[in-house]
Amino acid sequence: MLFFSIARYARYGSSKGRGPLLAKFAPIGFKKGFGAVGLGRHTKKGFFLINKMLVPNLHVPEHMDPELKPYVSPKTIKYLEDNK
Repeated sequence: MLFFSIARYARYGSSKGRGPLLAKFAPIGFKKGFGAVGLGRHTKKGFFLINKMLVPNLHVPEHMDPELKPYVSPKTIKYLEDNK
């Protein structure tokens, strides 16, 4: 139990400052966000308008026989079935 109290004070001591600014301990109205892309805006009526310029557009190759190999080997399934 003593180890946990020492570790806690070492991480959150007075020399470390107040730590990272999180929304839980920040002033009211602070919103940090977590890297999400805003695709539009809210209206006064409560609706959400999506801006089509902000929506990601994915370009997929048309040829069906790519030169890339699969990430997972086909031997994986056989290996799992043999170990059961």
